Amino acid sequence: MKTLFKTIHNCNWWFVAVIGFLPLSLHAQEVFPSDTVLQKNEKDIKDVVHTLFKTHPPDSSKRKKNLQYAFFPALGYTSNTGFALAAGANAIFTLNGSQKESNILSSITYTQFNQVILPFQVSVWSKKDQFNFILDSRYINYPSSAYGLRGRSKLDSGYAINFSWIKVHPSVLARIANNFYGGAGIFYDYLWRINETGVPVVLPTAYNPLGIATAFEHYVKKKIPPAHETALGPAVKLLFDSRDNPVNALKGIFASVLFHQSFKSWGSDTNWSSLVVDVRKYISFSSGRESVLAFWAYYWQNFGKSSFLLLPSTGWDDSWNTGRGYSQGRYRGNIMRYLEAEYRFQIMNNGLIGGVIFSNLQNFPNEFYTSYSQHRGRKEIPVTSLGYGFGLRVKFNKYSKTNMAIDLGFGQSFPKPWIAVNLGEVF
Repeated sequence: MKTLFKTIHNCNWWFVAVIGFLPLSLHAQEVFPSDTVLQKNEKDIKDVVHTLFKTHPPDSSKRKKNLQYAFFPALGYTSNTGFALAAGANAIFTLNGSQKESNILSSITYTQFNQVILPFQVSVWSKKDQFNFILDSRYINYPSSAYGLRGRSKLDSGYAINFSWIKVHPSVLARIANNFYGGAGIFYDYLWRINETGVPVVLPTAYNPLGIATAFEHYVKKKIPPAHETALGPAVKLLFDSRDNPVNALKGIFASVLFHQSFKSWGSDTNWSSLVVDVRKYISFSSGRESVLAFWAYYWQNFGKSSFLLLPSTGWDDSWNTGRGYSQGRYRGNIMRYLEAEYRFQIMNNGLIGGVIFSNLQNFPNEFYTSYSQHRGRKEIPVTSLGYGFGLRVKFNKYSKTNMAIDLGFGQSFPKPWIAVNLGEVF
């Protein structure tokens, strides 16, 4: 099992083969807002399929509707993890009477080692953009790597935590001013079948009478961590969103402030709260080609004794996209500060292929544990880590601007790359 968790989450050598794809367009009431694709003779994957198989694409006036889909299945493999099957889909649309674009995103991943990841995310804007209905939900069942609660922990000091997790975060926002919204929701997280594997044996000592061996055990002050964790409570949110496209913005600002309180009286394990600030800015440098500089600032802090698996951690933001170049769970603490910049550019004149270069910084100022039982007498030491890399973008739907993103990141184990595949941009 110790070998298993290392191979599953240290995904350094992904070879991804797209085995099928079909961007779809369905009849809807309104024409999709953007006409620029026709002027630029832009191409997407469906155009390539029609060219390869010498079929006739539907009339462009029929394709250019306000409900657009992109879908792809993919096959991944590494010598360590074995095979993984994945399928992703998103839809972008505008309801009658709304100016803002709604979107739905989902995917499913199943690996050779019976890992399952199933997110379902929805953001729907009502008529006249008066309300924004949001659902952020997810089911996962897989081992997660943990490396301790301090920046000096080494990659080979990690171990696996197996668990199942269901997350349901619905909320409703109402318009306060132009592009500015506020609202509330109910957040529920339940983690069960929690157990550690690959844990080193630590003999009891006078300073460690329980023989505590892991960061999880140290955090809960028990040799055997709890088999389940629950968090339930209200959330309040402020949102400013002036982006021109929710899945691939060329310009605009996205900014949200979220405060979530978990109450023991509601069924949570403890009383604790969380603050998340998410700000993104997009600057376009060309009206004829895609040339965008994007910035992302992310702040996440927990107050009180939160569940261990719900602590701020690398790659555990709502979209699982922070820390490109590092394993999910590489760093963990009460506070996470994150900055990222990305330049997006067009490679082919028809827009089919594009590229990105990116760099990020993650900082955990109050990491409060070294690793395993060697914490006595050690001072808290903050960690700041640099990640960087590049990627390709393949246009899956030219009307919704949906790309398939393939990124290679470097940071924790140079020169071996960290690789990820997304349907839609990282941020």
